[in-house]
Amino acid sequence: MPGKHAPASPRSFALSLARALGAALGAVALMVIAILVLLNRGDGKDGTSLPIVSNSPTRSTSPSPSLSPSPSPTATTRSVLPANRVGVEVLNATATTGLARDTAKKIEDEGYEIVKVGNAGSTLPKSTIYYRPGRRAEALAFKEAFPEFTVLRELKTLPSGTILRVVIGADYPSG
Repeated sequence: MPGKHAPASPRSFALSLARALGAALGAVALMVIAILVLLNRGDGKDGTSLPIVSNSPTRSTSPSPSLSPSPSPTATTRSVLPANRVGVEVLNATATTGLARDTAKKIEDEGYEIVKVGNAGSTLPKSTIYYRPGRRAEALAFKEAFPEFTVLRELKTLPSGTILRVVIGADYPSG
């Protein structure tokens, strides 16, 4: 005769064990989901969960359903600065007088902050965007707005306040 708390048969014991195990796994799954939601929520105070700004017209802002959790942001994640916070030097490496001034006006009209306009010390065959280390995303956004600058290069020696230095080369379209 089975004991007071023992199941009536081995089959009912297996069924009871399966129910208990299923309930425990379900509870663990809910806790994991809750933790992932809380970790990925972010409040934006530390700057790591802010959205990346893009000038791309094809970027959708509507959320898309996903069954897998998004990766957590890391401390090295940086947001792309808006144009009005990107200091740009415009230098002319051609023989065309006033080209840096005219180009700087176009760049400023797109919302960028012009910090210097002048002549480069030598000629350059290709129009180039030099960017501060860690600011390639700003250079790419600039290149999207101004595709006539065809080369991207990191430059560690940019002065304070300058994120990008654009040098107008011989390939820059005239007129």
